[in-house]
This record gives sequence, C-alpha cells and structure tokens, in this order.
Amino acid sequence: MDDPILAAIAVALSTRAVEGMADAGKAAFASLVRLVRRKAGDHSGLRTSIEAEPASLTSDDRAVALRRALVDAAAQDPLFDQELRRRWEIFQQTTLRADTVTNTVSGRVTGPVVQARDIFGGVNLVPPPQQRHEP
Repeated sequence: MDDPILAAIAVALSTRAVEGMADAGKAAFASLVRLVRRKAGDHSGLRTSIEAEPASLTSDDRAVALRRALVDAAAQDPLFDQELRRRWEIFQQTTLRADTVTNTVSGRVTGPVVQARDIFGGVNLVPPPQQRHEP
C-alpha cells in the first residue's frame, strides 16, 4: 500500500525539514515527532528506522524505511494512524498558512500596482505607450 500521506511524513521525518519554518510550523512538526517517537517505544520497526545512523543510509533509503515502518505501525494501531494523520494535517495547515501571501488593493488606484511576495532583482514600472506623456 503506497499511502502518500505516510510517504510525506516519512520524508519530512527523515530529512528533518523544519529549517526556515515559522515557529508554529516547528511546533506542529515537533508534536508529530513526539507522537512517532512515543509509538516507536512499542514498535521495533519504527524504533529501528528512527534510531538508524543518518550516515548509514541515504536520505531516500531512510525515508523508505520510515515509510514502511509507519505503514506497519498505522496498520497495527488505528488510533495511532488517526492521530498521526491529524497532526500531519495541522502541520500542513500551519506551514501552508505561514507560506501564504495575501495581497489586497482597495480604494482608487490611478497607477500601476505590483503584488508580489519575493522579488529578486529590480522592478521597473513603465506605463504603456498610450499613457506616456511626451513633452
């Protein structure tokens, strides 16, 4: 069974993908990690996957091993599966919200408007030819 949610969780856990994340995202990820570590206490496959030396496996191999262990642990314990998915959803919502940009323009606008998030380089606003006022 190839569950995309468990695969995503395994990749996030194996790469420790929290650098540059907002505090809310880090807290949600930490909650997910605590749940998995707690479950690893009574699931040897999950414990082995978590405790594997990072240097002994590639990032992909580690993610595959974690995914397999998560699939097994979730199949054996439906309450763990439900809580894991709930916490993943919270993590996803937190990181999506932290990465979302909302632009609003209100009132009367008489010139160009630029709405952007990250701009690398310059921005040059030149009116269209029909609006240029040549002396």
